[in-house]
Amino acid sequence: MPRVDMDMSEGRISRWYVEEGAKVAKGQPIFEIETEKAAMEVEAPASGVIRDLSTTLDVPLPVGSVIATIDDAGELAAAAPPGREPAPRLASAPRPVASEHRAEPAATIAPHVTSAQGDAASSRRATPLARKLARERGLDIFSLAGTGPKGRVQGEDVEKAHLEAKPKPPISMFAGSVSRTPLHAEWLRRGEGAPVVLIHGFGADLNSWRLFLAAARLGSPVLGIDLPGHGGSVKSRVASFEALLEEVAERLRAESLGALHLVGHSLGGAVAAALSRCAGIEALSLFLVAPAGLGPKINEDFISHFPRARTACELARLIPLLVKDPAVLGPSFIKATLRQRQKRDGGELDEATAALFPGGTQRFSVRSTLDSLAIPAKIVFGAQDQIIPPQHMTGLPGAVAIHCFPELGHMPHLEAPARVAGLLKELMRSTR
Repeated sequence: MPRVDMDMSEGRISRWYVEEGAKVAKGQPIFEIETEKAAMEVEAPASGVIRDLSTTLDVPLPVGSVIATIDDAGELAAAAPPGREPAPRLASAPRPVASEHRAEPAATIAPHVTSAQGDAASSRRATPLARKLARERGLDIFSLAGTGPKGRVQGEDVEKAHLEAKPKPPISMFAGSVSRTPLHAEWLRRGEGAPVVLIHGFGADLNSWRLFLAAARLGSPVLGIDLPGHGGSVKSRVASFEALLEEVAERLRAESLGALHLVGHSLGGAVAAALSRCAGIEALSLFLVAPAGLGPKINEDFISHFPRARTACELARLIPLLVKDPAVLGPSFIKATLRQRQKRDGGELDEATAALFPGGTQRFSVRSTLDSLAIPAKIVFGAQDQIIPPQHMTGLPGAVAIHCFPELGHMPHLEAPARVAGLLKELMRSTR
């Protein structure tokens, strides 16, 4: 089990890309690991035959545990009796790192480091994400221009090539407000079936869904998208809710996803609800967590101060407004938020606040959308929500299922991820 950040003590294998006894090539993605902060692919450090795969998924494994070995294919063939294949070894559970008195395997597995120094020795320099996206998009990695160090192909390079290769979507009624820079989106999970599109809340980004996804264990592919003025979409500024909505719709139409499930939190919930009625978006279901857009009130203290918070103390004061138990959003949340804010000037969130929440009120509404909704929908919220009044969830049509958690706050998907995930999977199953 590789260490992928300084604070990591354990990780989980969330997906194997190969089977026991398979031949693997150096640089080929072989499994995916999850930590508290991220999910990443691990590539084969050598070519050969993979053995001793850990068959248990989603189980915490300490850093340094041996979870597989790669044997040299030539040595195995030479050792086998004539006319017989080498007998496969039985899969074993993760075990401690071998001691100095024990023979080392032909190769131990380590993460593909996403830096120029750690790049695999191959004829084309590319990040693991770029290789994965190229495979999914059907693009030749060798034909793409790289913008990374020493010409390395980045995930953004693949996305750009993918968008340029697609026919342009029709001009929309809000065409004048659409940014020239496509919004940042990332495939957080691969799988089969209709994809799930995740839309985050105000002041967050697509990475805020990772802990929820670790508990959800969805089999479907999952696409996260950064709203304008957030995360990797900071170059797109927010002029109005309508303009924001159209930028997201344009990004999803460019993906040609087909039928999909929409999931949104807070501001992202309002966006998801409005998207369900947009031309070119084929929504199968709608899952909203503490959604905005159902009433005018919002916590003005949070909306005014959260965009300007630049220190751990400032953020620590605001966390109790987000969750009933502040321990849910601990030091790692604060550190990640501060790191993200160091990469931008901060003005984009101030602009979003002025455009969407002037005077501590919600300028937009999606209540009429829910009144005429023709697809299955659920709303999940916490009765202790201090950002959006829980009373906003009353008076909705009976066809919309309402789930209230009395002991939770504004972020039920992080406060009770397994229970919220169960409701989402129940909704998705109802559309089959």
